[in-house]
Amino acid sequence: MVGRPREFDPDEVLEAAMRAFWANGYESTSLSDLVAATGLHKGSLYQSFGDKHSLFLQSLNRYLDEVRECKKEALANAESPLSGIRDVLHGFIDKSGDGDCPHGCLAVKTLVEMAPHDPEVKLIMDKHKQDMQGSMQAQLEEAQRNGELAADKSPEMITILLMVFMDGLATWGNSGASAEEGHALLTAQLDALF
Repeated sequence: MVGRPREFDPDEVLEAAMRAFWANGYESTSLSDLVAATGLHKGSLYQSFGDKHSLFLQSLNRYLDEVRECKKEALANAESPLSGIRDVLHGFIDKSGDGDCPHGCLAVKTLVEMAPHDPEVKLIMDKHKQDMQGSMQAQLEEAQRNGELAADKSPEMITILLMVFMDGLATWGNSGASAEEGHALLTAQLDALF
């Protein structure tokens, strides 16, 4: 006997689940929230995506893939290495303040809520951090080789400072700070570091 074909788009369901987790965090997103967000019944969700934790991991990976794709595109289209970094970081603020998206950053929310006690989440977040840190540091090293960044500046230290700053800015954004305030703070930080 052949099962009934799926009557939903898995990408759309995963996007809806991702936004629910993004808005509420893992613990505060109930199964009822996921059913309401996705339009699927509990059984269909479990059959297609596994339990809540599995659905969250898939949602988190989707979110991080989108972040990395935005970063890659911004760096590829930038006029210079430093303008690429500026474009990437300001783009993150635009995304987290976009009216179509929940406030803040799902990655930062996950770092605080789950990474300290969930080994699977920690592994995903560690890989993401390494990717972000590696690409940003490479941009800064290229900027230094091109004379765009002073020779006495440390690309590694600037990268770490920017990552810590962006995590703090995302946390601040979760409290309802505006995108305009975020852009102003980021510009001041970049001007001080570069």
